[in-house]
Amino acid sequence: VRASIMRVSLTHCSNSSSELDTHKRNHAANQGLDTKLHFLYFGVAACAVILLPSSIAQYVFTELSVTLVGALYPIFRATKAVCTPEEDDDKEWLQYWQLGGVLFCFTSWFDDATASEVASQKILGCLLFIFYWLYCPLTCGALLIYEKVTYPLVAPRLRPLQERMSNFIAATIQLLTNAAHLYFVWIIFMFLPAGVKRICAIAIGTVYPFVCSVTAT
Repeated sequence: VRASIMRVSLTHCSNSSSELDTHKRNHAANQGLDTKLHFLYFGVAACAVILLPSSIAQYVFTELSVTLVGALYPIFRATKAVCTPEEDDDKEWLQYWQLGGVLFCFTSWFDDATASEVASQKILGCLLFIFYWLYCPLTCGALLIYEKVTYPLVAPRLRPLQERMSNFIAATIQLLTNAAHLYFVWIIFMFLPAGVKRICAIAIGTVYPFVCSVTAT
């Protein structure tokens, strides 16, 4: 009787664990798909950026806050994601850093292009909310962009370009390697005695072509 009770308990625990895993996967799959949440998020963000007084915004929308939200915390989360066996979080953070790099470049350009402190605060506020939208658990913006834009639309068009770039890089490396080898051989050849140079020139320019032409016929 005790053994039967233990088997029933183990079966129940296994079923509960399987149901919990299924629920987690379904919940993760549905994250970021609610359009209302995205509209609500950006509506609140727009109100905060536009209506927040400048006396408060100068302490909230700063380069330090953008760095904390857009770089330091994502580094911590991305490091944790790399240490887990799941692949969805890896895709999410890879997409995040792709978009984050573009946004950080835009931030650097804007700092050089604008001289208005109020405009700078507004832009930093927008960046702050965009960075958080990309990895917010309710919106999952980075994963949403990957699944709806990057994977189905951008990747197929960039794949041929990536192959051509890879072939070009490989050919360039091979050319530089051959040039380095020839330069090394040329240096050695310059220090050889005149008689040895003559023998090498005859062997490479006459004997080897003659042997190849005879064997090819």
